[in-house]
Amino acid sequence: MPFKKFYQLFALCAFGVGSLFAKSGLSINPDEVSMLLRQTAMPEMDDSRLGRILNRYYKEGQGGPETWNEMESLRVSGTLTLETGEFELEAFQKKPNYIKMTVAGNPGSQRNLTLGYDGKTAWRILPSSKNKPMPMDEEEARRFIHSANFGNYLLYPYAEGKQIEYIDTVPIEGSICHHIRVILDTGFQVDYFIDIRSYLEIMIKNTDLESGFVNSVVYDGYTRDHGIPIARTAESWEEGKWVSSLELHEIKVNTGLMPWMFSMPE
Repeated sequence: MPFKKFYQLFALCAFGVGSLFAKSGLSINPDEVSMLLRQTAMPEMDDSRLGRILNRYYKEGQGGPETWNEMESLRVSGTLTLETGEFELEAFQKKPNYIKMTVAGNPGSQRNLTLGYDGKTAWRILPSSKNKPMPMDEEEARRFIHSANFGNYLLYPYAEGKQIEYIDTVPIEGSICHHIRVILDTGFQVDYFIDIRSYLEIMIKNTDLESGFVNSVVYDGYTRDHGIPIARTAESWEEGKWVSSLELHEIKVNTGLMPWMFSMPE
């Protein structure tokens, strides 16, 4: 099971400041952005087109600031389908960017794939490594860390090192969507396609600006858990070709996860 088939799944699950306020972006003067505003996940936005879209997205597509502030961690389990068959997946995420996931072919199998990030080190345990953990190589770590962000990159819109702009209104997967682009100083571009009626994410496209590699995730089957919409199904595509499908069976919020749980085992 190649590593690259898994990192993009947690896009469900996240930089010059002057360029954030481009013509089609936010209209606030960058000199007026306070530290508190930079650290606010869902601030009250300005009256620009992008600002109005983000205001509604935060309230309707993310459950609103109060709900977000109460959410600390997420645990999910489900079935991951690849060309090679079906696998059981269990994943844990904790703010701001802790993640750990295990993919297993059979219940109780000791030959599992485990991937993790503790905020400093991205690591993995491969099925062929006899349970020996090791740091990911540079390319794998870079992409996995990008996907580890709790929530998504439309949150914290005034954070340093982030460009956000409204692109267009386009048809995607049978829906009419707002297309909003985020460019990160980590070398990634993330395109969000948000339904103009429900304000739910229909598709997210990640582009690695260093390599040109593109992967997309298409979401469906939303339910609300603790007031936050979570997609129950996700299909991943790489370079326009289907890679995997994920169907979540169980979602648990705020299960008391601790940072040490995400560290690479000794």
